[in-house]
Amino acid sequence: MANKTVWLTWLPKSDGGPGPQDTIAFMTHSGLQVGGAPWVDDHPNLAWAELGNLLLGDKAPDVWLVAGEQADFTALATRYALSMDADRVRAAAEAPVDACLTLDGERTADPRTSLLGAAALLDAGDFGWAGKLLNARPRATEEEFRLSVIAQRLIGQWVEVGPAQGEWQGAMVGASSGGKINYQAVGEKGQLPEKAVLEYPLEGLQAELGGTTFTAWAVQNKIGPDQSYFVRLEGQPERLILGQHPESDTPEVRVIDLI
Repeated sequence: MANKTVWLTWLPKSDGGPGPQDTIAFMTHSGLQVGGAPWVDDHPNLAWAELGNLLLGDKAPDVWLVAGEQADFTALATRYALSMDADRVRAAAEAPVDACLTLDGERTADPRTSLLGAAALLDAGDFGWAGKLLNARPRATEEEFRLSVIAQRLIGQWVEVGPAQGEWQGAMVGASSGGKINYQAVGEKGQLPEKAVLEYPLEGLQAELGGTTFTAWAVQNKIGPDQSYFVRLEGQPERLILGQHPESDTPEVRVIDLI
């Protein structure tokens, strides 16, 4: 049986930070086949989208491991990008297991973002962490909604939402500070539509939830399990809200923390 494969995303910067050599050697000695690359912090060019592409498809690893010191996990731009990649991974049919490894001893806080919440949390001070990674399995999650990310440098970053089952009476997505929505569409699940007919589209709705102000867009198109509502995002919003159209019979919304 082939060794379990790991893609290592290394957060620490080379100047003054730890290097990945010892971590790679430890995993290799434990029976893991390791590849990877340093983290690239370049949101204007959506560098995180390229990482997401590496984690999907026929050559996807069994495990995606994000390693860094606690301070590396606190940068807001990094947390946002990891959230977007984590969502792309969890939405895939053949998704790798994801995990976070802290390198600098006792943790004072959980480094995981909301969308990394299902990731295994490991500590390099625990000598058995590589064995735990070797035996890690995907966690089953059940949601009432679908959320996935489509991102390319030329087309920008898009959020796709819809019901996991049943039908929505319209759809809404809102972005908090740091980002905004500039386009919306409705079409078949999994691909951006070339054209879309929008029913009673709304733009720039203001909503406050949990002390956070959101600017939302919405449509009244019926969204079934095979259709999706798409919005294009600018910037790096800290939080998203999503749900059915605010004038529907069940206007419940979900809050997604991206940082």
